[in-house]
Amino acid sequence: MNTKVAELMQRPDIEHAATAYEEMGAKVRERLTTELGRTWEQRDKAGASLCGSDYPDLNADGEVRGLALWSSPGNLPDAQWDRAVAIVGEIASGYGFTAAPEVVANRPSEHDVVFHKPDDAKINFSTGRNTSLMVTTGCHLTAKAHQRVTSTTPTT
Repeated sequence: MNTKVAELMQRPDIEHAATAYEEMGAKVRERLTTELGRTWEQRDKAGASLCGSDYPDLNADGEVRGLALWSSPGNLPDAQWDRAVAIVGEIASGYGFTAAPEVVANRPSEHDVVFHKPDDAKINFSTGRNTSLMVTTGCHLTAKAHQRVTSTTPTT
């Protein structure tokens, strides 16, 4: 088994990963609603792509998913931004993401951060005209590929 596939075998399959991140996103939205009075609506459905050049031998056995984009109408006031980022970071860290995000934009009425995870998953959280939350998984094997590799791996 090559090292890239062995690395992916240590991760849950894409269905389990997506389910965990959807749960995480729901917790984030719930807390932002409870503490900051935000309401949320789903804007886009989830999408999937192949893993890319870091995993050239996978073909359709590996997948990266962009989960649904969630949007909250209107700008999150600057005075609430740091608290909102702390809420996202607190919940995300329980799923293996960095608690401190990468700051992409930090201007009055426009903020954008990205929380990262070592397996290349990321959470984009931003506010401007509206406030949005989107999660992208890192590369994970499909359930079928995970089972196939497990069943063909010799035991010692």
